[in-house]
Amino acid sequence: MKRLLLLAILFSFHIQAQEVYTGRVLNAKDSTAVQSVSIYFDGTSLGTVSNTKGYFKIENSSSNISPLIFRSIGFKTRTVPNISVFKDKNYPIVFLEESMDELGTVVLETDPWSRKRKLNYFRREFLGHTTAALKCKILNEDAIKLKYTPSQNELIAYAKEPLIIKNNHLGYFIEYELIDFTIKFSTGSSGLYLIEYTFYEGSSFYKEQNEKPRRRHLKNREEAFEGSLLQFMRSLSKRNLAQDDFRIFYERFEVPQYKYFDIQQADQFTKVAMTKDTISILHKNQQSGLIYKSPFYIDKFGNFTPTRAFNISGAMGQARMSLSLPLNYAL
Repeated sequence: MKRLLLLAILFSFHIQAQEVYTGRVLNAKDSTAVQSVSIYFDGTSLGTVSNTKGYFKIENSSSNISPLIFRSIGFKTRTVPNISVFKDKNYPIVFLEESMDELGTVVLETDPWSRKRKLNYFRREFLGHTTAALKCKILNEDAIKLKYTPSQNELIAYAKEPLIIKNNHLGYFIEYELIDFTIKFSTGSSGLYLIEYTFYEGSSFYKEQNEKPRRRHLKNREEAFEGSLLQFMRSLSKRNLAQDDFRIFYERFEVPQYKYFDIQQADQFTKVAMTKDTISILHKNQQSGLIYKSPFYIDKFGNFTPTRAFNISGAMGQARMSLSLPLNYAL
């Protein structure tokens, strides 16, 4: 059975002229300054921290559609999608609420699976099905909570702190705040568990492992970008599918690249609707599938919204976190 990745990764990023965004982070309880708050544009390597008085400054594009994430130990993570408010020179305030330890949900159904078995499924479906995944390690696996529900045939996972991924294949440390993770199983005639789909979403921030990236990491990043979903979206928005070696198939027959895409320019973004529910994408010798749900918007650098507009399978869907690149890669 073909594994399917239900794509729901919270990111989008756009670069044109750089803008400076400023603000201040305060405790919602008593309006005191919160220092050392991690502040970053979701899915990128662009970030900063608040100073001792809670002030911060960060640069990004004026047309960026990536939300700004505010995260600090002891506080609930806050996501601000409208970053234009931080262009105000009067330091707009962001209030963070203190987090409270909550009791886990009481589940009456017994979980028959061992943690080792559940963790193996999680690693494989979260990090990916490629050799690159073997060079990735989640440094704080103890933070991952796992539950298998037999009646639903589902494995769910969550974490109360960001997962720290050391990606030795691409040379990044990735801080990933896991919002949702579900593996849906079916049982074959032989009694084996088959994965119908994997769904996960969260926010991410990329950091270089080394001050100067190593040559092998740069080479691996170039290879990871080739044929990736990020490259496909950039090519689709620029109508460069042929130049970038993307071929489109419908029902096993190759069709003109844009036959089933209704592409319209909308302000700074490209609006894409599809006239077929399912197409295949071939990039050199790698095949992927795109299952369309609703129209989506792409900026000219290939970042898209909404994230739930389609599902992806095949090579693009199997890459997962082990081959993921920051959205400002190669821009």
